[in-house]
Amino acid sequence: MAEEKKENTARIDQEKQAKLKAKTEADEIKNMSSAELRTKLSNKNSDYVFRLQKELEKQGNMNADDAAARVDQLLPEIIIAQRRGQPANDLYMASPSIKAEQILHPEEKPKTLMDIPFWQRATDSTLLWLGTFTAFYGLMGIFNTKIQSTQNGVLTILVFCILLGVFWAKYNEWTMPKSKDNRRPKMSWPKLLGISALFVVGLFVLMGIFMLPIFKVINPVLPGIAYLIIAVIAFAGRYYFRKYYHITGSVFMPNPQSGKSK
Repeated sequence: MAEEKKENTARIDQEKQAKLKAKTEADEIKNMSSAELRTKLSNKNSDYVFRLQKELEKQGNMNADDAAARVDQLLPEIIIAQRRGQPANDLYMASPSIKAEQILHPEEKPKTLMDIPFWQRATDSTLLWLGTFTAFYGLMGIFNTKIQSTQNGVLTILVFCILLGVFWAKYNEWTMPKSKDNRRPKMSWPKLLGISALFVVGLFVLMGIFMLPIFKVINPVLPGIAYLIIAVIAFAGRYYFRKYYHITGSVFMPNPQSGKSK
């Protein structure tokens, strides 16, 4: 046991020393000038860098200085990999021609709904719910003109959709995984269920308040066609809002597989 513990301690010390050495070398390389780094390139890496620079000049219509500046940004990582015995060709898994294309046209990481500011997510969600509910009540109003309950009033629907939009945007945030490695949501499920239950109760209380006679004046029930017009405006507004702010995903799918808007 004592020998095993001693071996483990020695191994841990070696790992710490290796990490410290790697960090020291990395810091040393980062402090070197580009001209200095170029002198430390192996023949193989020197050839790779030369051809990469020429490809940048050719594909990107760059002058020699601009192409050299782009290549200089890669030199520290090339030298670090070189010291580990890994040439640039293996480091990037690409020929100079392909690497130049990747530098000039980097692949953009798809945005998720969580990359978008909260107010934009809440607005997008609110417009979606507003369009959905007003379309529903519009059709109900056309086929059943006797519906005059204040729970179908325009103010009730508007406030309900705003609260639902804000809550749903926040709910998506709460249910997002803590990290790539930890798939559990940021908030525990019991808390989520508790908050959701309180929200539903709050909505029913609010709807009960709006049903009081005092609110009939400011909370009128509009004709079905009026609700349908509001629905069209809400959906059109949401479309242009998403297009203007480049919003991807939706309240039902916060993590799209592509950067295209839904």
